[in-house]
Amino acid sequence: MFKKNKIKFAIPEFEYATKPTPAKQQIPEWYRDADRFIGNNGKIKVTNGQGNHGVKLCTPFLDAMTAGYTANLWLDILVEQTPLGPKLGWRSGPDPADRREKMNKTIPTPAGHHDIHFAWKDIMHTQTPPGYSSLIIHPLNRYDLPFTTLAGVVDTDMTMARGNLPFFLKEGFEGIIPAGTPMFQIIPFKRENWEMEMDDSIIKIGLENEFLTKKSVYGWYKNNKWHRKSYE
Repeated sequence: MFKKNKIKFAIPEFEYATKPTPAKQQIPEWYRDADRFIGNNGKIKVTNGQGNHGVKLCTPFLDAMTAGYTANLWLDILVEQTPLGPKLGWRSGPDPADRREKMNKTIPTPAGHHDIHFAWKDIMHTQTPPGYSSLIIHPLNRYDLPFTTLAGVVDTDMTMARGNLPFFLKEGFEGIIPAGTPMFQIIPFKRENWEMEMDDSIIKIGLENEFLTKKSVYGWYKNNKWHRKSYE
């Protein structure tokens, strides 16, 4: 049994705020409703060596969505389109977001997004064990959300001060971003030094695993190589 590391969160001034949650609690309905096999009345078939695998059979896809924790909106945000661009509104505090100048005028705007720069107001402190940092990123594989949060890495073992996380709204979006929506994902990781090396000796192992993968109609990776990750 592996010892569990502990990530700590604190929201000092607003006890009613929606607390962060393990990312596995934020699996969207479109994923839950997805088919394991594409077409063929939901049954497995193989054509020219290719199976009709759906996204639910891609273990790495789900591993990404369920890694770490999510910080979640504590109130509804109303997005309105105006001649001056999108406008955000809400009924109570603390304020969840702010409109501001781009931190760098050369930073690219994600395709299909409005050029106005917003920022989430992070109201919580975060602490990881010594030697651990956190990747803070848009909720992985959640392109259904009406915004895109930019990414950063923070050495959270020094206890992360509350700050702002930039995001862009999708062009033309108007409506409510409901309370409970994940704003960003927090994935703790151990800081280690790495060095790249080109090594042809791994080709044989890679080709062998590729062959073994195709011996099974589906599920070889999950059944033979995958390691379960735990975020509680």
